[in-house]
Amino acid sequence: MKKLMRSFGATKTNLLALAMTLFFLAGAAQGVDRRIDMAGSTATIPKGNTVTRSLYRIPANTAGQIRLRLKWHAVNPVPYFNRLTIRLKHGNRTLLTRRCFSYHSNKRPRCAYNFTVTQAEANRSGTWRIEATNNSGLEVIGFDVEKGADPIPLVPRFTSVFRYTPAAPACSESTKTLNMQGSTVTIPKGNTVTRNLYRVGKSKGIILLRAKWHAVNPVLYFNRLSVRLIKPNGQTARTKNAFSYHNNQGKTKMVMRYDVTDADANLTGTWKIRITNNSGLEVIGFDIEKGSDPIPLVPNFKSTYRNRC
Repeated sequence: MKKLMRSFGATKTNLLALAMTLFFLAGAAQGVDRRIDMAGSTATIPKGNTVTRSLYRIPANTAGQIRLRLKWHAVNPVPYFNRLTIRLKHGNRTLLTRRCFSYHSNKRPRCAYNFTVTQAEANRSGTWRIEATNNSGLEVIGFDVEKGADPIPLVPRFTSVFRYTPAAPACSESTKTLNMQGSTVTIPKGNTVTRNLYRVGKSKGIILLRAKWHAVNPVLYFNRLSVRLIKPNGQTARTKNAFSYHNNQGKTKMVMRYDVTDADANLTGTWKIRITNNSGLEVIGFDIEKGSDPIPLVPNFKSTYRNRC
């Protein structure tokens, strides 16, 4: 029962890890939006003037897309939409120039532009800036890259963002203890038993399989078994004929190593072990760890999987 609960717990852990991975990959595929801030409060631009403001939260050395949205209001007794000249700059370089109306205007073109930041551009030094020139004949107030606290109902809620695909998390090597399905296994003579093997990771790595068992015999006796490691697609990864890990008679111990390749890691399904008993004696207590085995001769050991970066 204890091993069953551990297996169930391991399965839940694997499912959670898989869900988190899929969630991350889905987010990475769609891109992440990072809100852009403009230096200071909203800008006032007198007629005939140019105002330049720095843009923050565009990360250095990161390719992506600047999704720029701009709004402002003309100072006029009657509601009026006036056009500004907008320049997007990086350092001293002007990357985009447009003449457009406020984002909430009913006139076109509106100031809503997407600018692709290449890796080469992202690697260049310099501050990102927005430059607005007002040649409209009316003073402009409330210039901003987001709605913010603008009280005018006609202005929809919006922000300017930098959209990018986050880098995959760095690989770190770790070792997991493998679990075998169910409790210890009894294998009658002449029989073969197959059990699922849990906690083999979905990446290249190393499976180190150890196993112990006891022959049903009045006299202490170590008998040989054939153990096969089965891939999720049913192919045999490795076979070894050996004696229990705890044998003290100088016989070959059941220690099996297998290098999991990228192709193996991409297989769907469950790894398995298949044990064949042709020894002439029934076998009890087969397991891939010591567990609760009361025999003092059995050392404390586990079977493991270690991923490789």
